[in-house]
Amino acid sequence: SGRGGATAVVNTGALLARWTNDEWKATAHRVVIPTAAAAARDRYSIAFFLDPDRDAVVSTHPACLQRLGALAKYEPITSYDFVQMKIQEMQTN
Repeated sequence: SGRGGATAVVNTGALLARWTNDEWKATAHRVVIPTAAAAARDRYSIAFFLDPDRDAVVSTHPACLQRLGALAKYEPITSYDFVQMKIQEMQTN
């Protein structure tokens, strides 16, 4: 209430999936307009990307490991190396 029916969609990415040991899944980042009527309505979209400092080490958060009772699926990696890895993946696909 108080928001006038507005909706916010937050797409999580691969880095957050890595931090949470895939508890929070990375989402596909695309827009699908289901009908011509929906396409005719006003729509506002703002992209915002946030990454940690390049030297920050990204490793699975201990609370996620404990909650899931699992081992980490990913080795620790710096934010810079992670971004470079994702760029490399885009270039090879």
